[in-house]
Amino acid sequence: MSAAAGGSLAEALEPLYRNYLRRLDEMVARLPEGAALTERTTRQDGQLALGEHGLPLRFDVADARDGHTWEVHGAHPDEPLARELRVGRLEVRVEPGNWEELPVVCAFAEAPPPAEVEELASLLRCFVLFGTHGAFAAHRRDRGTKGADRWTGRAHGLHVELRGNELWAILDLGTCPPEGVEALCNALSGYSEERAPIAFVRIGGAAQQTG
Repeated sequence: MSAAAGGSLAEALEPLYRNYLRRLDEMVARLPEGAALTERTTRQDGQLALGEHGLPLRFDVADARDGHTWEVHGAHPDEPLARELRVGRLEVRVEPGNWEELPVVCAFAEAPPPAEVEELASLLRCFVLFGTHGAFAAHRRDRGTKGADRWTGRAHGLHVELRGNELWAILDLGTCPPEGVEALCNALSGYSEERAPIAFVRIGGAAQQTG
């Protein structure tokens, strides 16, 4: 399936996104009315608490009564609407996965130069930084669900590491809509044209971290 002819990458990822939002709504529903704090940042000694790569530490749900926090984790991978697409000149392979811990893997035919690996890692960090500040929030869904407007459309974080000829970014996309991931893949396509060629990008699958 091509992004142009058979549907977009954002559409293919929609089930993963909507199932994550459903899990968030279910988590909030377990708390008393007005007790849930959603996608809030955290401060320590008056300073904004930062997570990996200096991004603001943002939790899915917190209890306003005692500060206890929760992070959503799907019990099983969610199935995408399409498995093979093209975004720009880039082949994108989509596997079942969970929105809250979604691998985006850039696979190379051979090991790229270290400087280009770092440049690509920087591109991935910048994407999440943009998403953290709501760059794609305008694409939030009007779901008609009570309290749906509590979700901000922001990304939460990432972990990046090189595994052989693959650069892995494990994304905690938060409530950032799938259009953000499609924009990322367009940027990866542009990178691949001028830097170390990316053989394909794989989205989804197991998200085990090794480093």
